[in-house]
Amino acid sequence: MKVAEVLNILSKGIVPSVKWKNDPSGLLVGDMDDEVKGIITALNPTLEVAKEAKKKGCSLIVSHHPLFKKPVNNLVKGDYYSDIIRFLISNDISLISFHTSYDLAKGGVSYLLAEALGLVNIRPMIGINEIADVEVNELYKIVIYTPEEAVTRIMKAVDSAGGASVGNYDHCYFSSNGEGCFRPGEGTDPYIGKKGRIEKVAEVRIETVATAWNKDKVVSSVRSVHPYEEPVIDVYPIENNSGNFGLGAVGELKKKVTIRELCKLISERLRTNTLRIAVKDNNAKISSLAVCGGSGSSSWKCALRSGADAFLTSEFSHHLYQEASKYINIIDATHHTTEQFVKNGLKVYLGSHLEEKCRIYESAKDVDVVKSLTDLN
Repeated sequence: MKVAEVLNILSKGIVPSVKWKNDPSGLLVGDMDDEVKGIITALNPTLEVAKEAKKKGCSLIVSHHPLFKKPVNNLVKGDYYSDIIRFLISNDISLISFHTSYDLAKGGVSYLLAEALGLVNIRPMIGINEIADVEVNELYKIVIYTPEEAVTRIMKAVDSAGGASVGNYDHCYFSSNGEGCFRPGEGTDPYIGKKGRIEKVAEVRIETVATAWNKDKVVSSVRSVHPYEEPVIDVYPIENNSGNFGLGAVGELKKKVTIRELCKLISERLRTNTLRIAVKDNNAKISSLAVCGGSGSSSWKCALRSGADAFLTSEFSHHLYQEASKYINIIDATHHTTEQFVKNGLKVYLGSHLEEKCRIYESAKDVDVVKSLTDLN
């Protein structure tokens, strides 16, 4: 099995084109044609993780965080990033990273966090179309005009290309009857009508949807079975979203708890003593929780709008603590602890698709560098 095959498997579940603008994603170090001898999953592709990969005989690291977000101008021994890159290259270890694409995927970073906390009825905290820095619209409307006898095979072509799906529903169409009008010109070979004569034909208008990353495949599939020489196929972005993508997650607790009880639960499930808490109301009963893995402090107003009673994320600033805690209870853990579950999430996903073709390990060396006083020896 080659690196390209693993990348393709990951791309089916974590769509690489749905990400923040200019965010590094995909194969960052290595060779698509290299053989994969073993895989280590990690949150951070550190030098310790790279050495762990070598020790375990793994030739591929799959991580959430990319190795670098800014251009690397030199590779000099002793520099933090340079040492990692030099080690990966010299030991033929490839690196695949899915960063904000995994943040935005349903079942991704924040969903894994919400599930680890035992939340139910989990849904995105922010819809994908509300995020200005995401590169693409999620959904496109596809409109196809066809004679009635071709409707069934056109729908089959759309289905086979992955179109006509919304959430957990597939084969989603609306059709209406109408009259098409055209005049074939010189050099044409019309399916219906004669050259130089205006034709009016009973046609069916088929409406469906496709995602940004497969709309071209859908259109190509339709063209391959459409009877017309020049089929009319309209493609335009729509503002709807499927609920399959978004930032953060919101869910309900199985029973109402105090803020102290909630923080105790979070501490236990995240296996951390490093929590900073800005309390709106000590006496409130918490029934719903918004979470955002990683640095999500700037989205606290979205957590409030979601109806959540408390918001768990990381990296609040002093002034944000003051402002946000007037409206919602804030629980601030470390960046690493809120995203730690991606290691297992990636391992489970790859394991379910590779069918034991390759050894897959969850990194033991990828640990949180931020400690609380009680964690120090």
